[in-house]
Amino acid sequence: MSRFIKAAAFSLFIIGLYTFYSVFVIPPINPGGPPSESAASDEPATIEEILALGEEVYNGKGACSLCHTKDGGRAPALDDSALVAKARLSTPGYSGKAADIESYLYESLVDPSAYVVPGYGVSGTEDRLSPMPGVRESSIGLNETEILAVIAYLQSISGVEITVALPGEGKGE
Repeated sequence: MSRFIKAAAFSLFIIGLYTFYSVFVIPPINPGGPPSESAASDEPATIEEILALGEEVYNGKGACSLCHTKDGGRAPALDDSALVAKARLSTPGYSGKAADIESYLYESLVDPSAYVVPGYGVSGTEDRLSPMPGVRESSIGLNETEILAVIAYLQSISGVEITVALPGEGKGE
């Protein structure tokens, strides 16, 4: 009987030690809230507003910054995406339909498998299939204004001319 009491006491001691460790030593996990809907309900009227919306979507609802990081993320960094877009358009392996930087960025968002940067494709597909979901159809669900805002934001952080037209404004106006 004394063995049973010793085993029970030892078990209670281990359980108590684990409880103490998990409650007082391990830092609590405080996840942030889910990405919020952007302020896209109000159409951006100025280039500053569309850039602010693009940054908000890039870091929030679009979840772009989760994979596209400089620190060896799962996808190429986008800091100079507008600059490298021009080079990618002339790459022999490029099979998309884009003709300029803006349309390349648009295509990359809505049809990411049109061109997959070498080394970033789904394993076993020889970089023909992108692991990135299309931003319209997936759970991300960006609307047209949000997509254009992200393109404007990417052009801005790349230091190239912003060619995206404001909603309700035709190009070249």
